[in-house]
Amino acid sequence: MKHGKLNIDMMRVIRVAVLLSVVMTNLSAIASNRGAYSLARDSVDGEVVFVDYEQQPQFPGGETALLKYLQENIKYPPKALKDSIQGRVVVQFVVDKAGKVGEVKVVHSVNKDLDDEAVRLIKTLPKFYPGRQNGQAVSVWYTLPVTFKLQDKQEQEKPKDVEVKAEFPGGEEALSQFLKDHIKYPPKAAKKRIQGRVEVAFWIDKSGKVHDVKVVESVDKDLDKEAVRVCKLLPDFIPATVNGEPVEVLFKLPIRFKIPGLKTQYLRSVQIDAK
Repeated sequence: MKHGKLNIDMMRVIRVAVLLSVVMTNLSAIASNRGAYSLARDSVDGEVVFVDYEQQPQFPGGETALLKYLQENIKYPPKALKDSIQGRVVVQFVVDKAGKVGEVKVVHSVNKDLDDEAVRLIKTLPKFYPGRQNGQAVSVWYTLPVTFKLQDKQEQEKPKDVEVKAEFPGGEEALSQFLKDHIKYPPKAAKKRIQGRVEVAFWIDKSGKVHDVKVVESVDKDLDKEAVRVCKLLPDFIPATVNGEPVEVLFKLPIRFKIPGLKTQYLRSVQIDAK
């Protein structure tokens, strides 16, 4: 949610609060079939671009991380804000074999200023994990709806949500110690002197339990497997809350495997959006 001041009348200045929301519902279904917004062409600059494929591209950290990136980087166009223009822009773009964003097209327009901002934002996206067909990385069309919405005065006056993050019992120092006490450097990786940072993401539910542990930044199969194993051993967290009510949140935990000494260093965790 963004807030700003807008001079609509030369004699007065009023406050306009702007809610920028990205509609993420059924993105996988939208991106994986032609549907109402798909482009008829299946090639760009002579290269085949898949519309139907086995595995869609994935933004690092998943859809939650993509939503967070868009919300933090989008800018409501001043003219559209002044004219109180809002609506959903549907953008389709190519994620190439290397995971880079290529050609970008608006397939459902609302207004030129909103369309241009949606396109600008998509072009800033970092690399995805590329889509795959028959086990090979391929270029893929990806569809993303972006909703620009103005917040009404009544909604502006609602009290802000008070959020409390999930916390490991004893804090970050205790979490660091737990990892050091329980993690084991995989012998095969140690022998090959493989080291690096594995980033793991998992959900912490309303009761504080850890589930759905996944690697979002891989280094080596053995190091990845060990990082996941240890995270599954984590005791219950103190759950996150919004306005005093427990909520489920996604928690990202980077773990660095480093040689010599075969010691593991815990890096500061990053917590993102409530589910």
